[in-house]
Amino acid sequence: MSSKRYGHVINLDLFTDSYRVTGRAVVGAGGIHAALADPNSDFLELEDAYISRIIKPGEIITSYALVAFRKDNINFIVLQDRRDGVPVGTQHGRSVFTRGRAVSTFLTVPSFEIKGDIHHDGQLSPRAVLVHSMGRFQPIFEATASASLYPDISYSGDLILVQKERIGIFCLQSNK
Repeated sequence: MSSKRYGHVINLDLFTDSYRVTGRAVVGAGGIHAALADPNSDFLELEDAYISRIIKPGEIITSYALVAFRKDNINFIVLQDRRDGVPVGTQHGRSVFTRGRAVSTFLTVPSFEIKGDIHHDGQLSPRAVLVHSMGRFQPIFEATASASLYPDISYSGDLILVQKERIGIFCLQSNK
């Protein structure tokens, strides 16, 4: 790898309003969640990035060795392995992001609908979940994101991190 930075390399798919970018990110011990929450940078860098349009996912329009994204323009990030996105907490090695019971959820961001599970401890209401979950990105486990106008185009992963500020609709199923 050509990066001079130190850390763990993870593979991810990053989505903006109109584009999908597949690449690798170098993250520290806190994983991608900590990199997204880093107050010292408004940007996330990816290496070996391939860019395609949401409506034509199989057609790569360009590729670059290094790209940067403003974190506030990211709608969501798809990870195939949740360990790449969920840092381990201090209580018996269990992550603070997976405590609580699994609850089915449905949410929307620009151009996509996302279904999966959240893990939540405490009062079960959409507002309570979004306000009390850590960071700017809501973790959705065993999730699928489908293009709103083209539902046959979908992406799934063990973990999808959704930027809370980009969420339009957030629904919870009270009994799973």
